[in-house]
Amino acid sequence: MNGKAEFTFQKPIITGIVTTVGAELHRFADEASMFSLNDKEIQRLIQAVGINERRIIKNKATTTADLCVQSATSLLSGLSVSPQSIDALILVTQSPDYAAPSTAISIQHRLGLNVSSMAFDMRLGCSGFVYGLSVAYSLIESGLERIILCVGDVASRFVPPNDHSITPIMGDAGCAIMIEKGKSTSHFQLYSDGSGERALYIPNSGLRNVSEDKDLPVLMKMDGPQVFNFTLQRVPQMIDSVIQYSKVQPDEIDYFVLHQPNKYILNNIQKRMGVPDSKFPKTTQSVYGNQNSASIPGTISGFLNTAYETGRIQSLFAGFGIGLSWGSCILETNKIFVPPVQFEDDQK
Repeated sequence: MNGKAEFTFQKPIITGIVTTVGAELHRFADEASMFSLNDKEIQRLIQAVGINERRIIKNKATTTADLCVQSATSLLSGLSVSPQSIDALILVTQSPDYAAPSTAISIQHRLGLNVSSMAFDMRLGCSGFVYGLSVAYSLIESGLERIILCVGDVASRFVPPNDHSITPIMGDAGCAIMIEKGKSTSHFQLYSDGSGERALYIPNSGLRNVSEDKDLPVLMKMDGPQVFNFTLQRVPQMIDSVIQYSKVQPDEIDYFVLHQPNKYILNNIQKRMGVPDSKFPKTTQSVYGNQNSASIPGTISGFLNTAYETGRIQSLFAGFGIGLSWGSCILETNKIFVPPVQFEDDQK
């Protein structure tokens, strides 16, 4: 035993990705006054960090499950796949409908999947797409035929209204990804470090009280420097490691699609990795906001959908953040269904 979470699959393939984002557009420059920032600070955050626009839910009753149901409905229709043919549904989110029961079971019912299909939640954030994909791939490798992986968060529901370090960064999105049995080699590596659990967390949101004041709001807190240092220490190392493990040559990778926290972090990772701009998308956060576990598929839907729909693509995906948790994979797709980003149906 080597004590490592790394594995290779031969059967699973991604056949489709659909992303739904919040319908309400927020421009940082228009709302900067609520964060008590002067013009110089505003321009620095726009230029250096890439804070510009974000999409959040328009209907304040909309949940992550609603966005994922909208994406999954479009996914099933676009692929001409019957809901009764789905063997499992996995939801990766930090913002479920309820603490209990599992929201995935509700989504399963809303989509019309058979009761003989399995459904469960995974409580992960920025690394959640890669982690969720690894579980879905494991189930396909073990014998299931077709799985829907849903990922995302309605982060606007749990950020402070006037904290400029986190609120203008976050966006709302829910993605649905179809994973099916096929023939394709993929490689995964996963990591976690609970010593950094309070670098980015939501106090007073579970059974462990971290404050004597039980009336405090359930809002996210972030230690920005700790998250930044963790990212630069761990992510380039992880990318090098998964490339070595896969034995895929770096120049064979068409796109390095990373979690999209902000432009400053991504620029630093890109510089350390020496990856050209053409292979390293990094504008998602500036257009849609930080989409948490939806940011990797959201980047494909938002900026790379034509490439993924029309060609055979070798991708490196890397997610990292809250937990602390990080993971990466290298896999190939071939002309998958990826329509442009769609917007929340707020007429509920």
